[in-house]
Amino acid sequence: MPNLLSDFQGWLLGILYTLPALVIGFTLHEYCHAAVAVLLGDSTPRMEGRLTLNPSAHIDWIGMLLFLLLGWGWARPVHIQPGNLKGRRWGEAAVSAAGPLSNFLLAMLCYVVTILPQGVWMQFLLYGVSVNLTLCFLNLLPVPPLDGFAVLRALLGLRAGKVLDFMQKYGLILVLLLSLLGALNSYLFL
Repeated sequence: MPNLLSDFQGWLLGILYTLPALVIGFTLHEYCHAAVAVLLGDSTPRMEGRLTLNPSAHIDWIGMLLFLLLGWGWARPVHIQPGNLKGRRWGEAAVSAAGPLSNFLLAMLCYVVTILPQGVWMQFLLYGVSVNLTLCFLNLLPVPPLDGFAVLRALLGLRAGKVLDFMQKYGLILVLLLSLLGALNSYLFL
């Protein structure tokens, strides 16, 4: 996306293309967390009204604004009760993996649809690919509260207690520093 200060018109057009992809990507991501949790026995997302594709149940407007301005942000996280999940540790990993997987599949769908004739929709689809790949890979970072941390915790179990403790204390700060220094730019697709 173009820089706000150097190319305001390009930046504004980038926002116009990014916003639909972001709303759909955030909504599908959080819905899939909720759906897998309910499927595995935790009714918490259903009771909290999160088992819906209505964006208003999932969008955090501050997180959305930060994503548009900085390239990273968040949606409203789906709350689960891990003790209610079948396969507890692996169930929590499955719930966590469902969000990034949904973004990856949505990015691939947008990419496949780009074979349609050229038009204004092409830019929306290309931004859909970019935004959803960013959501997928950003969420796979093994840092709490991102989804990759729950997957890593399930894979490592209790054997890696010190590593997990360190990541829980300092991981998010590390990711924010890497982001501010531009070290994640090649990792993200915006």
